[in-house]
Amino acid sequence: MNTRAFLKSFFTEHWKYLTVSAACKLNLFDVLVASGKTVAEISKELEIEESNLELLLNGLLSISFLDKNQDKYELNKLSELLTDHHPQTLKYACLNWSGDHLDAWSKLDVSIRTGTSFFETKYGISYFEYLNKNDDKLNDYHNAMFAYAKDDYKDITAIIDFSRHKSVMDVGGGYGALISNIKVENNDVECFLFDLDLVIDKCDTIANVQLLKGDFFKEIPQLSDAIILSRILHDWNEENAIQILNNAYQALPEKGYLYIIENCSDKIAVDLSLLSLNMLAMCESYERSSYEYIALANQNGFKFKEAKKLNELQTVLTFTK
Repeated sequence: MNTRAFLKSFFTEHWKYLTVSAACKLNLFDVLVASGKTVAEISKELEIEESNLELLLNGLLSISFLDKNQDKYELNKLSELLTDHHPQTLKYACLNWSGDHLDAWSKLDVSIRTGTSFFETKYGISYFEYLNKNDDKLNDYHNAMFAYAKDDYKDITAIIDFSRHKSVMDVGGGYGALISNIKVENNDVECFLFDLDLVIDKCDTIANVQLLKGDFFKEIPQLSDAIILSRILHDWNEENAIQILNNAYQALPEKGYLYIIENCSDKIAVDLSLLSLNMLAMCESYERSSYEYIALANQNGFKFKEAKKLNELQTVLTFTK
């Protein structure tokens, strides 16, 4: 492919993802869970005009997200993972990157010029304040983060020995994928999940994990000798990150442990440049190095202990008070 041909193809690459995202929004893949169906059958179930639906189905076929057997459309290994009831579903992860994220990226030039996020510019509030005002969006976001967390934290107890603690609190832990993993492997450790009321109210009961409501910008309960901040600090600028770390410091006893889990740019082979652009557009933040996280923690009285690689993206930075 010559340079001009490459560019012309490159300009429309997003069509593929948005075709899949549209199918998720319409619950098209869920309709096909039990068996293959014809256009007419799918049209009746989804109440969508057959001619429009056929355009979408054929688009999905063209990018290998569906199979076709005679006149029936069927799920394949890709689309099975985009159904609601698959145990490893990525449906909400798919939905997460369209909609609000797409709007923010369409105004990336404004964020670069001004240093402000799309949400600050358009709504005068942060991305997370925006989510908290939109119940369905908040739920979709945390479902997406839960799907990623199930993969990201599956080896956490092999990397960190949590049995040395009497109690562990996952601060801002969403729907609890990380802390539930820790509890399963450390039944004698008291485990807490701390997040906003709106999040905890939607969180399914997690076996033997205590659910706590609150705001980490205001106060973190003094209940645990170890606190985890996983993929929290990268969402915030330096001022807000320092506030979170200060509240974590106040919540911990002397010699208490703090675990910061982040994509540390200096610890991995993956280039985080595009992810940092996303953080700017969404949150007015960026992906930091381990040195930057250590410096932020040091400002709040924490002493760096060690860094351990968790997976190809994330590193666990351990601190003591």
